[in-house]
Amino acid sequence: MALALLPLLPSLLFVLALVRMIMHMDELQRLICLQSVFIAFVGTLALTFVFGALQQAGAYQPQWDSIGEVMLVLWAVGYVYSAWKYR
Repeated sequence: MALALLPLLPSLLFVLALVRMIMHMDELQRLICLQSVFIAFVGTLALTFVFGALQQAGAYQPQWDSIGEVMLVLWAVGYVYSAWKYR
């Protein structure tokens, strides 16, 4: 059982490093970073609802394994947009 939870340790360390990095940013960098995270979260949430509804209707079988990749792309797009907005 404990061996199955072992992959969560690197994820926890990543989150802690990310929080520490954000705490050391200045206000503008923090705002850009948090806006990009918000854009990625909302976009992923909306996409998950759409995929779930399509799956329930039998219209589409999404690959749920790739939702993390979609979140990373949305985060990058959100970061570029937020950084452009405050240039």
